[in-house]
Amino acid sequence: MFRPLTIRGVTLSNRIGVSPMCMYAAEEGHADGFHLAHLARFALGGAGLVIAEATAVEPRGRISPWDTGLWAGTHVDAWRPITAVIAAQGRCPGSN
Repeated sequence: MFRPLTIRGVTLSNRIGVSPMCMYAAEEGHADGFHLAHLARFALGGAGLVIAEATAVEPRGRISPWDTGLWAGTHVDAWRPITAVIAAQGRCPGSN
């Protein structure tokens, strides 16, 4: 469980993964400080893979109006600090 694992050229530091959780905390699809704190804690705790919550590629694809999105450049920019914190811990950020 604590050995590295390589899948399709991506090496995880261990075999512990955090599965996606729907947090219903985004405003207009934008990840924010809540998402940073929520996901960073798993990376800090040592999970090798941290998968973000359900993230829609267009507004009508959301499960709820409070899901995160990737249909605008501002959504991508909102995810950058979150993925950077996860990666800085030597962990792999992922999305579903």
